[in-house]
Amino acid sequence: MEPDPDSRARTHLANERTFLAWFRTGVTLVALGLAAAALLAQSTGGDPPLDRELAAVSILIGAFLVVVGAYRYVTGRDRIEAAVFRPAGRSILAASAAILVTAVIALLFVWLLSGS
Repeated sequence: MEPDPDSRARTHLANERTFLAWFRTGVTLVALGLAAAALLAQSTGGDPPLDRELAAVSILIGAFLVVVGAYRYVTGRDRIEAAVFRPAGRSILAASAAILVTAVIALLFVWLLSGS
């Protein structure tokens, strides 16, 4: 039995929307890292010891999420074409851990800003 072409198209479009969500989240974290570094440098009048490091971690996590999203998109596309479904596992856990680290970094940014 031949798969429904409309269903297949919807599935591919859903895969693309999911990639775009990963992409938006990654780009947002990169922007957050850049903005926080600039804001900390301006608000403290100098270079606090951790501002560059915290910003760099946020930027790296954002880039990591874009890479994970691209990998999931490609593997999802291939699985759709092969009519094989396997739910996500490690990438979801890795992304969740990355966001948890980002939340801790955001708290550190808040503490650094409130300390000035």
